[in-house]
Amino acid sequence: MVYSNRYNPIFFDEKTAGIELIHHGVRTATGGAVRLQNTPEQWDLAPAIVSRNVDQAGNSISTVLRYEDFDFDSELKVTPWGKGFLIQVILEKPVPRELVGRAGLNFEFLPPAYWESIYLADGNPRLFPHYPAGDTYMRPGEEKIKQIYGHTTFNDRGRNEFPEPIPLSTAKTLVLAPDNPQRQVTITSDADLLFFDGRILAQNGWYVVRSVLPEGKTGKVLE
Repeated sequence: MVYSNRYNPIFFDEKTAGIELIHHGVRTATGGAVRLQNTPEQWDLAPAIVSRNVDQAGNSISTVLRYEDFDFDSELKVTPWGKGFLIQVILEKPVPRELVGRAGLNFEFLPPAYWESIYLADGNPRLFPHYPAGDTYMRPGEEKIKQIYGHTTFNDRGRNEFPEPIPLSTAKTLVLAPDNPQRQVTITSDADLLFFDGRILAQNGWYVVRSVLPEGKTGKVLE
């Protein structure tokens, strides 16, 4: 499902919108969208839907998303591809300077669906963490993208800093649960696929697969 639901105006980390995957009767993945954080939290910005077009002849769904604060539009186009589907990010204008290295395509996977399985990062086996796992580094507070209504999900105790998650794995191909046909998903891209555990910042976080949008490019910038 491609933006069959919208994010509501407050809880921008809810798991009810974006691109959603129903896999063997279970909704295992959601949140497919251009986001501005590695693992978005409750009040982090989410894009508004400018338009949504279902092309029955071309068998595709396209959604134009907008971050009004940055005058930044992106188009998500989803089409069938082999035994799966192709997600493309299309830009008419390059990523704004202040969002370079920040804007990226995120996709979130339900942790309990993958516990007791492994994933392959370019063929290297890794365990899905059962409990929140991963490292962070601290960035200066002035680099943080402001959350809605002046809210903040992190108390910096006056230090003017905020944590940013570091990926558990980086690969061009990720295979989730190769040992479980009911949950196996393969993701490939020419861009780096970054795998995060979103639970280290948010108690309702999911596993996040993310690719950062390239700088200075237009057209199909990510597939």
